[in-house]
Amino acid sequence: MKLLVGLAVIPLLVLTACAGTSESSVTIAEPLIVEVFAAADVDESVTTAIEESLALATDMWGLYWPVEYWVLGLDADAGVALVAEFCERRDSRGEWNYEECMEREAGSEQHSMIEYQTLGAEAFAAKEAFGTAGRNGTAEWGIHRYASTLPWGLSGNFGIPGAEDVKTVFHEYWHAVQHSFITTVDWDERDAAMGPVWFVEGSAEYMAQYAAAQLLSEGTMPAVPAGDWTYVPRDQMQNKLYGIDEALSGECSGRNLVSIVEYSDPCSGLGYDMGAWAIAYLTSLTSQDVLLEVFHPSVEELGFEEAFAQASGMTLEEFSADFMTFVGGSEADRMAILQLP
Repeated sequence: MKLLVGLAVIPLLVLTACAGTSESSVTIAEPLIVEVFAAADVDESVTTAIEESLALATDMWGLYWPVEYWVLGLDADAGVALVAEFCERRDSRGEWNYEECMEREAGSEQHSMIEYQTLGAEAFAAKEAFGTAGRNGTAEWGIHRYASTLPWGLSGNFGIPGAEDVKTVFHEYWHAVQHSFITTVDWDERDAAMGPVWFVEGSAEYMAQYAAAQLLSEGTMPAVPAGDWTYVPRDQMQNKLYGIDEALSGECSGRNLVSIVEYSDPCSGLGYDMGAWAIAYLTSLTSQDVLLEVFHPSVEELGFEEAFAQASGMTLEEFSADFMTFVGGSEADRMAILQLP
């Protein structure tokens, strides 16, 4: 287990909202720290790289709630042991009974913690570079908790650049930023304030690409395996344009930005790429800090659509129409708006 301390940056909005003991709002756990937990079969270099990435993310965007980042490896027994450590922690804090926690997180239920180990082991055996990570809660505990399959680039597998996994950590941490400005623990209210898929995932992806570009520009990218190809955020964004064009001319023909709302939508994957470019477009019209300084501080009070209108200077429908016109332009015109370092 690794521990990072001294990274606290608490916005007045969240501190004020959480100062009481209301059961309807988040009560932030203390102290504000970032912890990375890894299964016994995960190399220490992987843990160190994730720690460093999270430290850079909190320096860039702030640390609002404590963070727990749990990394599963390939070995099943080591995975179960890590889940047991997680459940012991929950039980000792009075958050979740150990037996109930183990039944859920070490069981066969979808999105359980052990599923990350299973998926990683299956992908490795099949020689497929599939991996996943996610923020899995937990507002009622006052923390951000994550689980991740073994990061292939950081662990030196499949020739993937480690910088790709650093970007993924930033993507996931942006979800922590999004959640940190919402104080209610009511799931439906939190979901509404988070916004649609194109915004939730698109903003996380764009902000992560921007952060990775900044690290590379400043020479502060953690020392990670180089992989077999060079990770270039501008190229990543260009590839997203190809994905958008392909989707809009194929299975997602006729769709627009604001129609990508739910994860269950067959075109929800388009929300990641089109959403990332929508945020790039938004920042080109406003500022790079518009989400952190304008949108998120007001979203719970105003609601998603009104907060977005305040940030963008137009209604959501107007923005979507303008953006879809932009997305239909030439590749050169689209690439020209990028403000990556």
